[in-house]
Amino acid sequence: MRVAEPQSTECHNDHRWSDTSQQPKSIFLPYNKPFTTASVPLVKTTIEGVSIDMPVDTGSTGVLIGAPLLPHLDPNDGVPTYQYLTSSRILYTGRLINLTVTFHGSGTSYAEAVVPVFIVDKSWICPLYDPKKDTFRCPPGPDGEEPTPRDTSQITYMGVGFGRNRPRGGQPGAVPSANPFLNIVSMNGRHLPSGVGRAGWVISTEGVHVGLTDANTRGFNFTKLERGVAYVEDPRDWAMAKMCFSVNGKVSGVGNGLVDLGVMQMYVRAEDDSHIPVVKIQDPSGNGSGRKVDRVKPGTHISIGFPSLGEKQIAGYALVVGEPSSPMAPGFVAPGKHTPPPFLNTGRNFLYGYSIAFDAVRGHFGFRPACLSPTSSQL
Repeated sequence: MRVAEPQSTECHNDHRWSDTSQQPKSIFLPYNKPFTTASVPLVKTTIEGVSIDMPVDTGSTGVLIGAPLLPHLDPNDGVPTYQYLTSSRILYTGRLINLTVTFHGSGTSYAEAVVPVFIVDKSWICPLYDPKKDTFRCPPGPDGEEPTPRDTSQITYMGVGFGRNRPRGGQPGAVPSANPFLNIVSMNGRHLPSGVGRAGWVISTEGVHVGLTDANTRGFNFTKLERGVAYVEDPRDWAMAKMCFSVNGKVSGVGNGLVDLGVMQMYVRAEDDSHIPVVKIQDPSGNGSGRKVDRVKPGTHISIGFPSLGEKQIAGYALVVGEPSSPMAPGFVAPGKHTPPPFLNTGRNFLYGYSIAFDAVRGHFGFRPACLSPTSSQL
């Protein structure tokens, strides 16, 4: 096995994943609806006999379901837990209960995973939440106003990402054992012994391949990941992919990159001494608060490269903020706090340019130009 050498973003199918071992099984999960900028893609699942169209989010890890959707579960069962999503500023509190998640693939195919499911008892939007100290608590607003509870009967979420369990990052339970795509126990009714197959996924605008094979990783270039914070406990735990970006020609240092299907926007955070032009605009959420929010200034040039810019780049693109010149352009670009290391969240529109792959066994993250993605029937 080797990690493919860097290549340009042009569509040349020159590289193949080399693997002489027995091919593991894989299942293809088509999205319920065509992939769009406006919404998180959904796949069909069943949990405890309840059919759920489950969002596929690569910016978090774990399955979240509002308690009212599974009313037969004992409200006293489970291990207390919490999760805070920085991109949406939402806090969830509840319990972890081991459950079976059934994924319904093409035709009559299906696969089952057993994971600790986060049963959400309470949830709030918490713009002032500090992951370093607040844990289960949603702090009051600037004038002491109490946060407004969210309707937990509408909460269904599935995170299949990696590297989101950094200390004080708000997602302490974002570990491989909570990722349903990494914990498949059977496919099409046949038991899948532990250690059999290559745990991981391939995600495109067409759907998700759960389990890696020579066929569904063909054409990918891979970059090596660093070990995650929980690697000693679980060798499937890997840090986010390395990347680099420039803003108006000024190159950031090497930082962390995230291809996040959970959001349509891009988030960019530079080093302390880097300048990202920012403007304040009226909050477009229409919540009537009258507050202003920060956005990266229209006309700003941003270039992005994984794992770096230049000759070693294996995937990347450039954009001008506010100019939708490419389907890969995000809905909008928001700045992050100027704290190291640099960080960039591409948002889901990245999939219009590249399919992505995560190999949890070998610790690789891969990119394949979208124009090379074969149809699911070929895989």
